[in-house]
Amino acid sequence: MSGYIGDIKYNGPERIVVAMDVGTTMTAVSFSYLYPDDYARVRMVNKWPGQPDSAGSSKASIPTILAYHQGKCGACGSEALEYVDNSQYDIVKWFKLHLHPPSMAISDSPPPYEDPNGASGFEVPPLPEDVLIHQVYSDFLHYLMKNTRISFEQSIPNGPAVWRRLKSTMILILTTPNGWDFTQQTVLRKAAISAGLVKEEEDTAYELLEFITEGEASVHYVLSYSQSKTWLDVGSVFAVVDAGGSTVDSTLYKCMSTTPRIILEEVCPSECIQAGGIFVDRAAEGLFKRKLSGSKFGDDDCIAEMVGAFENRTKRLYDGTMGNYVVDFGGTRDNDRPYGIIRGKLSLTSQDVSSTFQDVVQRIGESCLRLLGNHKAKYLLLVGGFGESQYLQRCLRERVGFEKISIVTAEEPVKKAAAEGALIWYIKRIVAARIARKTIGVERYDQFNPLDPQHLLRRGIAWTDHDGNLKVTGVYSPLVIKGTRMGNDFTNVVQFSRFYNSLEDQLGSFSCIISAWEGEYTPFWVRDTRGQHYPQLKHLCILTANLSGLKYSLQRKIGPKGEYYQVEFWVAVQFGGTQLHARLQWKERGILREGPVAILPNVAA
Repeated sequence: MSGYIGDIKYNGPERIVVAMDVGTTMTAVSFSYLYPDDYARVRMVNKWPGQPDSAGSSKASIPTILAYHQGKCGACGSEALEYVDNSQYDIVKWFKLHLHPPSMAISDSPPPYEDPNGASGFEVPPLPEDVLIHQVYSDFLHYLMKNTRISFEQSIPNGPAVWRRLKSTMILILTTPNGWDFTQQTVLRKAAISAGLVKEEEDTAYELLEFITEGEASVHYVLSYSQSKTWLDVGSVFAVVDAGGSTVDSTLYKCMSTTPRIILEEVCPSECIQAGGIFVDRAAEGLFKRKLSGSKFGDDDCIAEMVGAFENRTKRLYDGTMGNYVVDFGGTRDNDRPYGIIRGKLSLTSQDVSSTFQDVVQRIGESCLRLLGNHKAKYLLLVGGFGESQYLQRCLRERVGFEKISIVTAEEPVKKAAAEGALIWYIKRIVAARIARKTIGVERYDQFNPLDPQHLLRRGIAWTDHDGNLKVTGVYSPLVIKGTRMGNDFTNVVQFSRFYNSLEDQLGSFSCIISAWEGEYTPFWVRDTRGQHYPQLKHLCILTANLSGLKYSLQRKIGPKGEYYQVEFWVAVQFGGTQLHARLQWKERGILREGPVAILPNVAA
């Protein structure tokens, strides 16, 4: 399959790069063999087990589905579909929903969504017993890489030898929804390590594994395939809406430069809502069950056939312009006229079909309006599998049309937008600045101030430190505030101190929790007067570091109880890229030293 070809020659090291977009319902993979002084070319993996030979076609995606037998993965993708009716197998689908944070399922704008078939009332299919979410991802990623290697070796000259030689330095890129953070990245990193895609060593797991939001990947894709020269000018503001299976990611960009290359910056915090194609399918399932109650075609197997037919054709073709539509699910002998079934076709009114879209389209429209706000955007670029829906495009035109915003779609099929766009991002990196979606910081202590009423209320949780001063914990030190513009190298530094009784003490390890504040303002306190965390504080991850290297930085001090030793150090946290990075810093004889910081999963408050 033809794919993106770079417009300038690649000048980095010889390398293999693989990008995987694991969607809720469909998955796609792209790869590139980057060679110095040659034009980068992106290829899609378009040959998968269980699918007809797709050479020369655009079949570049597979179902995101696995079949488990007694806790072991037996099949993935199209091959797993063969086990759907096998009672000996557990079918795992829509497992991506298990990682969605609760905030993505909650709408913050009226009216309330009370439709039981809507996104807010959606039930996530359970995983098989004793199978954890990271294991599902590990099994699936292993399957994807196995077939990526086959495709690479068959399409690249001397492919097997090149793969063996460069596998240890291969870059893996995973796409994630805008609403995911370090918590979900940790699960994916663990899965990639378990699947053998990257090594377990801390530095390797961060250097060779990259994350990119589906929204940012999509903007790289759409600018590569749309006629951007006809509408993209310096200073122009535009939105990219990636409507997928379970999430809709929306980001607003401003064009800072078009020559010698395109450079974009985010304008405001991006949007990510739990809405998409699978919610329309679930609403259709509820519709069929209600309409066919009492019909011989109302059993679960028939309803499942109808949902499949609806998803494959009716949903994709529906634009709301005709009075009636059909769901072609059966054969010519399947008839039940009182229930609207003739020759294997269920007849639906346009109002019936539109009702299945209503909740999702409403959510998407409101999310777009929140994103656009008072910004004078000219264009809305719509991508993603669900973005191909003619009805969604029509509704968005009606919803944002009064703002004089034009809706643009890519000329190429967009179901692979994130997978191919992720690799284009690696090659071009046209986004130079992002906007923080939330306030993130660390908790620290402060010297007790008896003149401060808030300090006095916390007198019961204060303690006396080695230096004889009374300290109180629960003070929030923001590293980045929601709405902050962050360049790719945006870094903030926070200072810490540790005290020891003697030089012989082991310095041990240091840890601090990175937390997000989900309230409306940036707080001074994140603990109440009893020392309990406020509910708006969400723990994201833990930074840990070995302090043994700081032994020669200990400073002798004299306190009320005599001699003690203090060491001061800093943790530099980089937010500007697509994932969190941190380094330990300290001064030794006036020279700045650095050491590694491990990033661990979040913990309970």
